[in-house]
Amino acid sequence: MTLNAQLRKAREQAGWTQKEIAARSGIAHSAISRFESGKASVTTSTLETLAESLGVSLIAVPGRINAAADVARFVASRLADGNTASAFRGLIQFSDDLRGGNSFTTALSLAVEPDSTGDPHFDAAIAGLAELRLKDLGLESPAWVTAENRYVQIAEDSLGYHWSAEDFDDTDPILRSHGVVLPHETLASV
Repeated sequence: MTLNAQLRKAREQAGWTQKEIAARSGIAHSAISRFESGKASVTTSTLETLAESLGVSLIAVPGRINAAADVARFVASRLADGNTASAFRGLIQFSDDLRGGNSFTTALSLAVEPDSTGDPHFDAAIAGLAELRLKDLGLESPAWVTAENRYVQIAEDSLGYHWSAEDFDDTDPILRSHGVVLPHETLASV
């Protein structure tokens, strides 16, 4: 996710308008608008001021795993191109990346709510995989993971494939609660 998108998302998740952040930070409303739209670059000191106003901390992270927002964007673009198989592979790679991350990088990569992929089953799968990994790490899920729109009815043909009764039985209950059938065998295959 780009820095300007992260700024906008953090402000929106805090429930504040650009004018409110401008008043809190002392940075002109027009400048904040340009930063969020990507029409202007933001300096480190300005970014620190905005982060403080939003009540968030800036940290440098060596390396990274695919953030949920990045995966959702990738899946959405593949679905828009009609490439469901590639979208599904991106989802499986996301699962693999989550398993490879430590508590800190995993929590960080899941802190920002991803936009919708355009397919409620893929949205539910991203949330289900996030919840599953966070539970394994003993961490609480952010609110977006357990939001009502991250649960769907189980459908026989979802995520671009037709699953069997064995697949259903081999799917973790957390994923099934989200309405997703992704057997352990499939998740271990990447």
